[in-house]
Amino acid sequence: MNLYVNGDSHSCGHDAGGPEFAYGRHVANVLAFDYVCEAQPGCSNDSIIKRTLKYLEKNTPDFLIIGWSTWERETWYYHDKEFNITASGHDAVPHELKDRYKQWVIEQSQPEQQFSKESEAHHKIWQFHNRIKHIPHLFFNCYSHFFYTVTHNKEKYDWGLNYINPYDQNLTYYYWLENSGYKPSNPKFYHYGADAHLAWADFILPNIQRLLTTNE
Repeated sequence: MNLYVNGDSHSCGHDAGGPEFAYGRHVANVLAFDYVCEAQPGCSNDSIIKRTLKYLEKNTPDFLIIGWSTWERETWYYHDKEFNITASGHDAVPHELKDRYKQWVIEQSQPEQQFSKESEAHHKIWQFHNRIKHIPHLFFNCYSHFFYTVTHNKEKYDWGLNYINPYDQNLTYYYWLENSGYKPSNPKFYHYGADAHLAWADFILPNIQRLLTTNE
């Protein structure tokens, strides 16, 4: 039996010691599952979906966990290379893309663009959820919740037990841990240490166990 995990730096245990110290490893230990983690720092949600679907072409995990990244991130391709693009303002893009990147960062601060990106992610994740319904899975948001969906009274999807409430900021990975008294390993960044990963694993395990029981 095996557990598959994907996501960004939070799911790969950045600043916690790596994947072997991340929440996924703790979940796998409790379930006595083998553990596969394909999370990548700074990645977009499109790249998470792409990597996961590629893995699923040849593998069928017994359980799948994805911690979704922030909505603005994109994957750019240039000269057959892939670049993870975030709004941090200091991404390592080729010189030829620097002007494009600077303009892109400016655009990400506009509410209309934020709403558009969030709406797109909301729909894509819903489509992906329905595509992999045959595999027991759990989603959660690492930092961003569906803010505009809530404030603009847009349609909310019925995720059942498969998504830790994506419409509540306090149930994102980052804010749940902050509200539980944990602090980032480095105050300049948003990553937590191994103790926080263990706490998050304990928090999501009841959902996982219910989903596994439901799919038996």
